[in-house]
Amino acid sequence: MVKEDKFVHAKRKGKKEGKPKKTQEQLNAAQGKFPFTEINGFKLKEVEWTVPDQKTRKRRRSAFNKVREEFLRHIGATMEPALRDMGLTDKQIEQVKRGSAPNGYNVHHKLPIHGGGQNVFSNLILMPIKPHDELHHIVMDPQVAQMQTGDSKKVVIPWTDDMVYVDPERKKSQPQKAVLAAKVMEARRGR
Repeated sequence: MVKEDKFVHAKRKGKKEGKPKKTQEQLNAAQGKFPFTEINGFKLKEVEWTVPDQKTRKRRRSAFNKVREEFLRHIGATMEPALRDMGLTDKQIEQVKRGSAPNGYNVHHKLPIHGGGQNVFSNLILMPIKPHDELHHIVMDPQVAQMQTGDSKKVVIPWTDDMVYVDPERKKSQPQKAVLAAKVMEARRGR
C-alpha cells in the first residue's frame, strides 16, 4: 500500500521479523478508546476528522509557511509572559517575535491539516517537539492511519484553547496567577 500523504506523522520503523499482533491497547487506541482523558495538558475532545483532497492539503501546507510566521510574531508581541512561563529565554523570545520557532519547538495544528484543520490562530499552538509528537503518535495517528482522501469519522484529539504550551508539571509548580493577583490586591488594600 502506497502512503497517500507524506506529511502524516509516522514513527520510524526498525527492522522487524514479521508483523507482531496488535495489543489490546493498540486496538483500543485505533478506536479512540484511551485509559486517560488528558495528555500533556491537552484534554481529549471528539471531532469530525475529514481528510481533504491532496490539492487542498498541499495548498494549506504551502499557505502555512506564511501563517506560521505571522502566528509566531503575534504570540511574540502579545504573549511574552506565557512564552516565559513556557521556559523560553530572552533570545528565544526575540526569535519568536521575528516569526521563527526556536530549535526544539514546533507550531502545531490542534486539528491537523490531514483532518481538515485550517491555518487559523485558534487552531495553532507553539509547543516543544517531544509532547507534540506524543499527541500525534499516541492519540491521533492510531485512529486515522488507514484514512484516505474523502474519508470522515469521529475521532478524539488532544485539545486546548491555549496558543502557547506550558508543561502541566511546570504549571503545577508555579503559583496560580489569579491567586497571586488576589494576594497583591489584598496587600494593597491593607496599606
